[in-house]
Amino acid sequence: MTDTMRIAGAQIPVGTNIQANKKEILKALDWAKENEVSYLSTPEGSLSGYSNEWISKLDELVEAEKEVRDHQEKCNVNLMMGTCFRGEEDAGIINRNTIRFYNIWDRHNNPENLPIILLKTYCIPHDNCMRRDIEQGLQTFYIPSGETFEDGRPLKCTALICNDIWGAAEERGESINEKLVREDLDIIFHCTNGIKFTPTDIRQKAFDKYHDGFLRMTALKTLSTIITVDSCTTWWWEGDEDDVDYCTTSSESGVIDFTGWKTSVPRTGRQYFYHDLDISLRGKERFDIYDRELRDDVEYASKMWGKFSANRNHSFPYSTDAFYHR
Repeated sequence: MTDTMRIAGAQIPVGTNIQANKKEILKALDWAKENEVSYLSTPEGSLSGYSNEWISKLDELVEAEKEVRDHQEKCNVNLMMGTCFRGEEDAGIINRNTIRFYNIWDRHNNPENLPIILLKTYCIPHDNCMRRDIEQGLQTFYIPSGETFEDGRPLKCTALICNDIWGAAEERGESINEKLVREDLDIIFHCTNGIKFTPTDIRQKAFDKYHDGFLRMTALKTLSTIITVDSCTTWWWEGDEDDVDYCTTSSESGVIDFTGWKTSVPRTGRQYFYHDLDISLRGKERFDIYDRELRDDVEYASKMWGKFSANRNHSFPYSTDAFYHR
């Protein structure tokens, strides 16, 4: 088992032109290969576009997906690609807003490089897609900490699309964020493509703080690492390079854990970023080390710990139970 894993994101333009979207993903894969990235994430709808126009371009979308898949194999990079797609399921032919996860460590069992398909839960009318079946439960999966699962501890992950992490109610009125706390996750992959306001629109500030707060609290309560990536253009970008730097991303792209942001990604334009994730310890183990040091050094923290931990054996004072039932 290695001590670090390089995870990365591509904050790229996404619009109505499938060919332009495809070229952006191919370039991001080339960058990931050059920088020895293990896992690359792209924004929501990054191939199809996040507008209904993809529905009238299905043949083009299918062909573009094949080109991306072939290039991903050549680059030898695990890819988390956000895209809307139409597929055949038991219930029929269905439109889905997905993350299609193509991995390089399962080739023996999956020689055709078929993706693991993760579905959006909280769909809005603009998606024009069916939501994930609420009876499925939260979609989780494992990735190896090395080249194979025999190399060391497998890492438990989930992948969420846009609204699913922004406090969305999943089933029986419970938010996905609360479900995440109980899953004991190592990594949360988040692909988003939020609305982009004009540079002078004051609503941007409110949404920005809202998104940042959800990411920070989800990272703190789950003690996992979140990698999140947004698109840098409006939903109706048509491939014009002059428009790539026009607007601010709806949420910050980058990597965050309970200590805060591990990256500093500019909020405008095409940006590639990576982070060498320490996988030698679980998030809870790292938090326990931090928390012990804090309580030893700060009298106030020690007193607060006494309040939070009364009648509890759990070492994490901000778990769901402590937070809502203290």
